[in-house]
Amino acid sequence: MTAGRLSPRDHIATVVAAHGSLTHAVAESSRFMIAHGYGQYAAHLDHHRAELNVAIGELALWLESFGQWANVDVGRDVHPPATAPVRPPQGSLEEQLLVARETLKARRRTVLAELAVARSALRVAGLPADELTAYRRTVRLWAGEAIDVVAGVHRLTMADRCIRCLGQLSADCHDALRREGADVLRQWMHDLEAVDREGELALAESCGYGEYVQWYRAQAG
Repeated sequence: MTAGRLSPRDHIATVVAAHGSLTHAVAESSRFMIAHGYGQYAAHLDHHRAELNVAIGELALWLESFGQWANVDVGRDVHPPATAPVRPPQGSLEEQLLVARETLKARRRTVLAELAVARSALRVAGLPADELTAYRRTVRLWAGEAIDVVAGVHRLTMADRCIRCLGQLSADCHDALRREGADVLRQWMHDLEAVDREGELALAESCGYGEYVQWYRAQAG
């Protein structure tokens, strides 16, 4: 997509559609949390969905200030609160949470990428593109908060399963068991955000699995 082929309004419409997809993913994540009994986390996600709805509404009002040519219908991209759970998809809870986390991250990237193109098109047209900075900041904030909620539940479920797996290993910690424990840690770390890995390794150490952590570090290094 290039700034010269579409009108400024077309670019903004593309941003609005991407924003709607992002908000839909947040709403679906909220319903997913309800389905799995995480109502408290669903409530946080629903708050973030509402803030994203406000952001797209404010963007529409800003566009209206340029006259009829700039009006964009945002109605279908404003999503209502989660009132009923969705049927959980096939696969483990961890897998579903990982998909939800990565979907939110991808949708946020799309909004921000489309916004960058739109800002360029608005500048070329002589419009005050820098005023979109506040919208960009709002999207980054509330989409980031939603990602953090899903990632947090994902960390909890992974930690619970992996600590249980480590606890089932024999107390006789010979090399074969150390390798098995390190494999559990490797799988654990693989699906975590890089920023969260050290904290979860510290958790494993605090639970009495320091030898496995040391073995994992030695192999990873």
